[in-house]
Amino acid sequence: MSPALMILGVSIIGTWGVASLGLVVGGLFLIFWPGNPTTDSGALTGGIVLLIIGLVSGGLMQWCVMPLLGIDPPIPMRAKNIIPFTRMNKWARAGLVRDLPDGLPKEVRLRSVRVTLIREGDKVYALSGLCSHARLPLAGIAGSPIKPVPIQDECVMCPFHGARFDITNGRCVRQPFSSQFNNDHPFLGRFQEKLFFWNKGAEDVQTYPVEIENGEIRVALPK
Repeated sequence: MSPALMILGVSIIGTWGVASLGLVVGGLFLIFWPGNPTTDSGALTGGIVLLIIGLVSGGLMQWCVMPLLGIDPPIPMRAKNIIPFTRMNKWARAGLVRDLPDGLPKEVRLRSVRVTLIREGDKVYALSGLCSHARLPLAGIAGSPIKPVPIQDECVMCPFHGARFDITNGRCVRQPFSSQFNNDHPFLGRFQEKLFFWNKGAEDVQTYPVEIENGEIRVALPK
């Protein structure tokens, strides 16, 4: 990611984001703690208008800022868009097997495609770099407190909201915001479940064919 784009993204968050948050907070105060307002429309109507404007503004801010920070907008990915292996014949080199941590997901970019690589012994699996729930990276964010979660029972867990996927076929085996995840992660789980009231489901994710030749990983991508 370009440092210039990162600085621009952080700057936008610091202005547009704070303004959107202020609109939301102002709307909530008008709705629940109106005091003695002197408006023609009434506190409830004014609060609802501010709340809607703030939420719409915050959503637009995310659409504009997230690409600058290398993050996709938090909208779900549908299983109906999964591409079959028969349509993948563009092979890309993805590094050496020995350089992959065993049992820990790692994201790579192959011809602009975000791919999660997972090594289990001598086998390597490749699936979407993003969780189907909110397009957040399955391998976490490098340099942040959100780290990749070790593979368990041949499943990778999204470190953001707890959805789990079978690494062999991409099938979703546990939905986000499970009771166990929410108890273990109060902020990412129980708190954010309320923010994602409109989106609490995950679908199967894309997988990619993998070949290993002389210790080198090759991943097939769509045409």
